[in-house]
Amino acid sequence: MRKCLWLLLVTASVVLSVSVVAAATPSFQLGINYTEWLSATPTYGLRLATDNSGAIYSLTGVLISNGVTHSIVTKLSPDGKTILWQNQLAFAATAMTVDASGGVYVVPLRQESDTTSYVAKLSSTGTGLAWKVAVGFLPIPSSPGVIAADPQGRVYFTARYVIDARSAYLVRINASGSGLDFTIPIDGEPSSIALDPAGAAYIAGVATDPVTGDFGFITKISADGVPGYYAPLALSFPQTLAVDSKGNVTLFASNLVERLDSAGAVVLRTPVTGSPVGFALDAAGNAYVEVESGQLYPVKNSVATCLQSSELLTVIAPDGSTLQTTYIPGGTPAGADFAAPLAVAPNGTVFIAAYARPGFTPTQTAPGVIGSAAGGVFLSSLSPIAPNSPATTYPLVCAGNSASLSNSSISPGELVTLYGEGLGPQQGVQPQPGPSNTYPATAANVQVTLDGIAAPLLWVQDSQINLVTPWSLIPGKNTELCVSYSDVYNNVKTNCLTLPVVQAAPAVFTLDGRNAVALNQDGTLNSPTNPAAPNSIVAVWATGLGPIAPSQPDGSVLGLPLLTNTLIPTVEAIAVNAPFGGLATTPFDVKYAGSAPTFVAGVSQINFRLAPFAPSGAIYLNVGAAQSPGFLINVAAK
Repeated sequence: MRKCLWLLLVTASVVLSVSVVAAATPSFQLGINYTEWLSATPTYGLRLATDNSGAIYSLTGVLISNGVTHSIVTKLSPDGKTILWQNQLAFAATAMTVDASGGVYVVPLRQESDTTSYVAKLSSTGTGLAWKVAVGFLPIPSSPGVIAADPQGRVYFTARYVIDARSAYLVRINASGSGLDFTIPIDGEPSSIALDPAGAAYIAGVATDPVTGDFGFITKISADGVPGYYAPLALSFPQTLAVDSKGNVTLFASNLVERLDSAGAVVLRTPVTGSPVGFALDAAGNAYVEVESGQLYPVKNSVATCLQSSELLTVIAPDGSTLQTTYIPGGTPAGADFAAPLAVAPNGTVFIAAYARPGFTPTQTAPGVIGSAAGGVFLSSLSPIAPNSPATTYPLVCAGNSASLSNSSISPGELVTLYGEGLGPQQGVQPQPGPSNTYPATAANVQVTLDGIAAPLLWVQDSQINLVTPWSLIPGKNTELCVSYSDVYNNVKTNCLTLPVVQAAPAVFTLDGRNAVALNQDGTLNSPTNPAAPNSIVAVWATGLGPIAPSQPDGSVLGLPLLTNTLIPTVEAIAVNAPFGGLATTPFDVKYAGSAPTFVAGVSQINFRLAPFAPSGAIYLNVGAAQSPGFLINVAAK
């Protein structure tokens, strides 16, 4: 059982690299054109858009006084160096769209006195409005609506309305702004709208069935206002959709990019890891997916490291293959306020807006922005580059805890995983302990050093390395981690990251990021079909708990006698204390915390007794002030 558990722990982080291995067009690669400040402070309701010329349009909110927010629409030249015009609106806007010729349309924030919602077109000179049209219904406050414009300047607006919160309307405003072409009822709450080249509107959202509950949907309305298909979707949360130049529809919802056929049925699904932030298509149908991730993430031609950013851009070809996955330098996505921080120009230039991390320095001066710092909003521009002039990329991109895959600080004696490209052989190699019963510091021509000390290796491969950090690392200081690999052509590649070292960075090994690798009291593997008995003892395995006593050689496989953790860990469950809020904490009695026989030094076993705790809670491992990510144990009902 011990050997099986060790294999399970070692392979838990290895299998995560499989998703990056996919057939793809090798010549596609984005490079950074420039970064610049977009706003000196976090803004309300940021939106980005482009027109056929490649000009950039941003919608930002500015606090006027007493909590009142107004919006500013700024038009920038494609190189970001010139403000072509700037229109400070007399209201806050919740949505913006731009037509091919540069017509700009916004939806004013609903006011208490309103009896209908409005759509406004901005003047082409950047001063005031060209027209403002009532749509004939009032959206509910939590669903202000989504908007799109066709090349003729006709505007499509859809939102859920107050009278029946389960239904919505789609309206089309004529190009002159003199009235509505049609009004169509929609069953459900729209979350996204896109138009095909023929002018047909596609709307995605969430609807409710009185019997089965919520379900996702997509519906098509032709350019003459005739309803087309209405297709249910497997996912029941808001969808974002886009249409390419050929009329192909693609959806993005949570962790999936879905390609649809002409009837709205899903024909191809591509998984994407991370919290969704932005989504767009280019003219060729390549999907651009912006996510936020505080964890290690497989990359392809990354132009930054995860130490510089938690913002990722993945480009997925129409066949589902990954063209590129890159961190965006300096970026931290802004979550809910950034409903559309990603736009793709017709020439393939990609624009992304994000919050700046501490230390971010833009590559060029922004027009009209006086000073900015961490927490300000900046704009990145990326473009495809020629195959014979590759952009600067980072072979070694991320390092973090092998149990949690968190890209945070590392600790002495911790199992650590590295992600990147060209780190080792294409075929993975799992080293075995040598005659001294320690894992080797060199395997398949790969060596990893921390401050010049070679680390024991547990797995080496092109895109991923698993290792154990030396016990000699000094908490409170930085360490330089370097990977050296001599390939089949005897080309030696060396690249490094500078990482902060802490006393402890605890994390429990899991099967899927949440459910712990755990043994029940009878020695069987804990699972939904084999839960632990209430008040019984369970065992979990963790890393990053700091030193053990007595000290052991780096990478040694432990046996008897059992060793103890120098820092005493505690285990507790934490849940929201409904209905009054706050947190309910349940401490567990730790029966054993120390070495795990037959495992490598750096893996600790923790046995604790399960006390009754709220089923909505998660369990945490604490070492001093350091706390692990939450994990779950399956417990049988009483």
